Amino acid sequence: MSHAIMRENIKAEVDHLDPAVLQSIWEIIDRAKYQPVTALESTIGLAPGRADKAAGQFVGENLMPAEYESLPLAERGLLALRLKEKNHPWLQEKFAALNAAWLVVVDGKVIASGKTLKDEPMPPQILEICRRTSKFPFVFINDIFLAVEESASTWHETDELGDFYPTLTVTLSSTQKTVYIVGDFDTGAAPTFADYDFLVAQKLILSEPGDTLKASRHLNQPYVCVSKIVRFKLSSHVAEAKIYCVLNWRQSPFVAINPNRTALIGRDILLHLKPQVLLDFAKRQTQIVTSSKTKPARRKAAPKKNGTTPKRRRV
Repeated sequence: MSHAIMRENIKAEVDHLDPAVLQSIWEIIDRAKYQPVTALESTIGLAPGRADKAAGQFVGENLMPAEYESLPLAERGLLALRLKEKNHPWLQEKFAALNAAWLVVVDGKVIASGKTLKDEPMPPQILEICRRTSKFPFVFINDIFLAVEESASTWHETDELGDFYPTLTVTLSSTQKTVYIVGDFDTGAAPTFADYDFLVAQKLILSEPGDTLKASRHLNQPYVCVSKIVRFKLSSHVAEAKIYCVLNWRQSPFVAINPNRTALIGRDILLHLKPQVLLDFAKRQTQIVTSSKTKPARRKAAPKKNGTTPKRRRV
């Protein structure tokens, strides 16, 4: 399909959108010479397309920092999704070769990578790359490191009758506000995910220069997120930790099992705060306990000695 025909097909689908939004979409398509991809159909109704380059070549050109910053958040998400889908074979090859959790790409080349999400570049590092290269870098996350092993068990009701999801009450705070949230607790997830719009509305996070949107998949459905540092408090445990803020949360795969979910709390925050968590399956409650509180419970759980219990012989 020629680029001109592709434009006409897209125009027929999205001509009802705001002219300013359309203009930005055309600029992105013209610059990167993209064809539509299946994963983006739900975003702006584009027809499916196929990658037109081999895995050995990266498809897409970096925008200038001012160009990227001028894009609305929704269009940054669209760009992240397009790039991830279009370059999937190339990215998988690089992730495997570098054993990487994340990659930074400028001019079709990997200029930085890391083996853990703990050192994923945040806005200050992104702005330094912008200063050094005069281009806004593409940042890609290896889906394996954002994988969530959804397991339905207790607490929050799910869409399945008689099924519940464990929960944790967490305090999130910024310099402007403190908010209590009850998030689903999932030991099958390493990172923590939350509703971007909710966090912005509560003034817990702000949009800032250097924010980069990353595309990934959950339950085989695409989503876009931005990583932020937020102050967490769990009982008496307090620390700053990373959270992945998901755009269009209410339409994302994170609410597929629990439509009322506002956050999915993973292992990373608990490993950082190191609390002791008691899951009471009878009462469907979660309690943060201390060592002194858990010792009596362990003693009670130990088998009682009676006349029928044989004594161990010393050897």
